[in-house]
Amino acid sequence: MDWEIVAQDAAKSVLAQAGGVVVAGAEGVVRVVLRRLGVLPSDPKALLEAIVRAGERDPQFAAEVAEQLAVVAGQVPPQTVLPPRMFFDRVSARARLARPGTYLIAGAYGVGKTALALQVCQDVATEFPGGVAYVDLDGFRAGEALQVTEVQQAVLRQLGAWDGDAVPAELAGQYLLALARRRFVLVLENTVGVAELKELVQPWPASLVLVTTRRLTDDLWAWAPSGPVILHGLDEAGARDMLEYSCPAATSAEPEATAELLDLCDRMPYAIQQAAALLGRRRGAAGAVAAVRDELASSDNPGEVVSRCLSLSLKTVSPSAVDDLVGLAGLPVVDLSHEATEAALGRHPKDLVDAALVIADHGRIRLPRLVRDHALRLPNAGTADGDLVFRRLLVFHRDRAVAADLAGGDRLRCYPVPQGLTWPRSWPAPLDWLEAEAWAIAAVVPRAFHTGQHVEVIQLCGALEPLLTSRGHHGLIAGVNEWGLLAAHAAGDPLALSRIHGMQGRIMTLLNLLERAAAALAEAERVLASVAGVDTADRHLARAWSSLLEFRGSLAAAAGDLAAAAELFRRCLAIDERHGLPRGAGLHHRMLADVLVQLGEPSSALDHLARAAALTADDRNASRIRTVAARAYLALDDVASAHAEVSQARRLAEAAGARRYEVEFADLEAEIALRRGDTETARRRWGWIAQGYWNAGDRRFDDYLAKLSRLPQPPR
Repeated sequence: MDWEIVAQDAAKSVLAQAGGVVVAGAEGVVRVVLRRLGVLPSDPKALLEAIVRAGERDPQFAAEVAEQLAVVAGQVPPQTVLPPRMFFDRVSARARLARPGTYLIAGAYGVGKTALALQVCQDVATEFPGGVAYVDLDGFRAGEALQVTEVQQAVLRQLGAWDGDAVPAELAGQYLLALARRRFVLVLENTVGVAELKELVQPWPASLVLVTTRRLTDDLWAWAPSGPVILHGLDEAGARDMLEYSCPAATSAEPEATAELLDLCDRMPYAIQQAAALLGRRRGAAGAVAAVRDELASSDNPGEVVSRCLSLSLKTVSPSAVDDLVGLAGLPVVDLSHEATEAALGRHPKDLVDAALVIADHGRIRLPRLVRDHALRLPNAGTADGDLVFRRLLVFHRDRAVAADLAGGDRLRCYPVPQGLTWPRSWPAPLDWLEAEAWAIAAVVPRAFHTGQHVEVIQLCGALEPLLTSRGHHGLIAGVNEWGLLAAHAAGDPLALSRIHGMQGRIMTLLNLLERAAAALAEAERVLASVAGVDTADRHLARAWSSLLEFRGSLAAAAGDLAAAAELFRRCLAIDERHGLPRGAGLHHRMLADVLVQLGEPSSALDHLARAAALTADDRNASRIRTVAARAYLALDDVASAHAEVSQARRLAEAAGARRYEVEFADLEAEIALRRGDTETARRRWGWIAQGYWNAGDRRFDDYLAKLSRLPQPPR
């Protein structure tokens, strides 16, 4: 990792320790820096320069500082990476991979790379208390392009360092800092080259990074810090144990035939599993191992053996199950939920699961790559009705996604809403389902567009809007929306086209890409104006105008033009009040009030907040109103009222199950405590926020360190 970044972190942790902020790792850093420098400069700039110079001259000092920074920073989630279903052999590889460092694991499909990585995670869990993160990069690709931002978010979430509120435009820096500050294990599966690792892997000296690849290219070979770990077949004992695990007692009765069968499989784990599936169908029969050996004996190539195993397995299932396999192989989705699979096929693929042709694991159905390739080469691959399977999958995701959206209550929807969709209580929480299936939805959208199913693409874009609002996933949803723009244009639906342009503008505002946001919102306004003017009498179109002006107001506020933001929110309110849109009016009174507080007009802000409260029925938005009110009262120096508003805001947020506002509450509580003369409570609350941002590598740590530095020194 870049020494200057580490040095900046070291300087911040030293300053935090001096100011009484207990930052994990700070004591060790202070000890190392003090031993090297002798005296710590009081000036922050001078301290940083001294640390940088010392590290440049003494690599050992730099390594010690990095080691001290890489400690567990605060709470991390419990172990979420599950052990492999079964694991055998690989003793020397496990020993080599158990030490801190970055390692590349290479091997053909089915050789056991994933199982090895997952087993190592279990082996070393207690040695790396900063958490374990596992990401299959194949699940984060849009075509050939890796969605790096989404991968970084996934890693930070698993390590407990992502709160969903960080500025996405600064995510790369946060990712580097958060990972520099802990001892963790990171598994990145199925990389295709060094280029996509540059933003994901740094030489974190105290952590363990495992990268797997199916193709060991020259650039990956050169990149591997200590040379790649290349996997081949299992050793004899491990291969025998694996077969015995799947077919108890069969191998001991025929030791010679077992050895010959395993040699035919080249002791490759996936080939052994396929042979075990064939053997399992002969369970109890005399000479079962020899019979399977003889069936496969015409080839000593493990790839051919697997293909022959698959061919023999397919003979044991019905023709309709073979059609199901071909249908699944033709889908653009890496893995599917059980419900999605049943919807696509019209039945559960039980025969395929029993024949070990698909993997049913952790509530998902996955088709191994070798099986997929084999299925697509079958003679009937071109005659099976893959279009029907895809259509049923698309409709399933469309119906579920729209039902999840509708479960959130009344809001502006600019897409055709199918009738009769509901969200039963027995299903997962709607937002949880949307988040779990977002990548599957993103995978089906391009084919849906290319096959002329434009309305369904528009519907999926609209149904993902609540996910953006509550959980982020900016890059993924922006990618889906690009197909939505094409679909809306092809369908001749200007209202949907305007809305999707508007949502792209909103996303670009959140990403701090303000020029692109302005361009998207300008196009949204141009298209909407072609449908109806801002003074339209149509209530639904008026609601669309109000929402679009809201997005423009948020852009103006992000650009620092608070006066323009206030004027735009006032225009929203004029539309809301003219057309009787109470929900929109409640939101816009609150958004205007927030801007007015920043403009130094807290009394006017409180008037708007009173109107917002009268128009708001749900606890989450009521909590947001109380939060802005607390800021307004602080601006008026009415500390008692500010305290009462924060208490109510916290209560309402808890009732709504909204957990993302805790930092905001703590910040206000610290300010209130300081105004009351309670310096230590202010220090504890701001210190808690600073520690959280330190853990996450968030740039806002600097803001709270500055606040803490202004407080009197804590008692010694």
